[in-house]
Amino acid sequence: MTELASLQGQTPLSAPPRGPLPHDSHVLAGINRILQEALRASTEEELGQLCLAVAEDLTGAAFSFFGERRDSHDRLDHIAISERGWAAYAGNDPDFNQRELPNGMKIHGIFGQVILQDRSMIVNDPANHPDRVGTPEGHPMLRNFLGVPLRRDGETFAMFALGNHPTGFTERERAIAEELAPAIVQALLRKRAEVASRASQRRLLSLIEGIPQLVWTATRDGQWTWVSPQWVAMTGLSVEESLGLGWLAAVHPDDRDAARRFWNGAGEHGELAMEGRLRHGQTGRYRWFKTRATPVRDDHGTIVEWFGTSTDIDTLRRLRERQETLVAELQHRVRNILTIVRSIFTRTVESGGPIDEISDHFRGRLDSLARTQVVATQTRSGRVDLENLIRDELLGVGAIEDDRLSIEGPDISLPADTAETMGLAIHELTTNALKYGALRHPAGRLSIAWAIELKSNSECELIVKWDETGVPAMPVPPVRQGFGTELIREALPYGLGARTRLEFRGGGVLCVITLPWAVDDVDASNRSTEG
Repeated sequence: MTELASLQGQTPLSAPPRGPLPHDSHVLAGINRILQEALRASTEEELGQLCLAVAEDLTGAAFSFFGERRDSHDRLDHIAISERGWAAYAGNDPDFNQRELPNGMKIHGIFGQVILQDRSMIVNDPANHPDRVGTPEGHPMLRNFLGVPLRRDGETFAMFALGNHPTGFTERERAIAEELAPAIVQALLRKRAEVASRASQRRLLSLIEGIPQLVWTATRDGQWTWVSPQWVAMTGLSVEESLGLGWLAAVHPDDRDAARRFWNGAGEHGELAMEGRLRHGQTGRYRWFKTRATPVRDDHGTIVEWFGTSTDIDTLRRLRERQETLVAELQHRVRNILTIVRSIFTRTVESGGPIDEISDHFRGRLDSLARTQVVATQTRSGRVDLENLIRDELLGVGAIEDDRLSIEGPDISLPADTAETMGLAIHELTTNALKYGALRHPAGRLSIAWAIELKSNSECELIVKWDETGVPAMPVPPVRQGFGTELIREALPYGLGARTRLEFRGGGVLCVITLPWAVDDVDASNRSTEG
């Protein structure tokens, strides 16, 4: 019994009696053994050793090898050497353990003629053959030789060779070997297809497991037949729980009817798509997913299966909703700003005076409005810090470093629309103080302070106080109400629901602005400060 045969659990085939007919039970048994057991081989070399063992048993050869022509066509790589062949190479050397297959052998000599001439060859006197080139180092002495070409699509691509029959090879052994050749080719190609298929499946599985989408397959009525590890990890449902219609357990209750309708037209459409929410197994939170399914068709165009993916679009969807909100807010802000600009222009022109003075007033008010917009757009919340708003206005007239100035109050952030009107009010007060009040006279003092006063459990008031002192002369109260006065006394109460107090008193102007302030606004101010 050969070593390979014992490994396979098979008894070796006894050589058929020498005679003219190769189509006997021994040969057919050998072919069946090659075809049946070939799929059990884990490698091409193991398959090759099985084929060689069958050929040796049926022909009585002492050893054999199996080689394939390289793409270069002038070299041969060994697929396998039989166990008897390895033993013959080893000779009597107990330390022989090199089992590395020879590759890149030049196609020449006796075995080369099998491939070059594309025909079987028997050489029972190799020492005197005209094509003899000798044997490689370590190769057993060759007393006789039988080589058979292996063909694929009518072209010789490989060969197997048998050596050292006890009495020499005959036409009988040639016929047996030629009968085995197609089975060997079929077994080899089948094994390669199987290996390629397994490799392709591994690559596909690696690809599927490496993409961020949830992947699954289903029948045409929505019965799932397979789910990827990503689905299991995301939903917390096992593979078994997800099969059939079990996947619906992960779908938001409000989206399940839509998910069922998703499959109603599966037989009519080339692709299905929908958006729905899936529950995250660990957090219990639902996230939005874009689900697509593509049909798999047979050779007749009939849909046999659906291949689907579910892609997490929760962040994208929320960003889209946020964008829509921002666009709506932007449109509102633009309309509001244009209204303010129109009002500023109208009241500035109506106040009269030289054109240069009108131009300066209008430019200053627009600059104030622009500064507020810049600050509002630089924060995610769109809110404006009250202290920065005040300091920016004073910085614009060069008064921020003045020792006569005092600014004090807690961290407060104003909504953008409130900041626009408050910024204009501070601008008007600053302009007046610079021209007539505390910022003009060396003895003048300006104190700006603000605080939050609690009125009830849910309502507060923001009180902003502008207090000028030290102005040597009391200006005559204006006989005509200008833009600043109208803004403070009328626009703030009308637009923001504020209570205002504006006094032109001895020593300077006193202005107190009281704004309704909810508890939520206090929290928002704190969050804005922390951010």
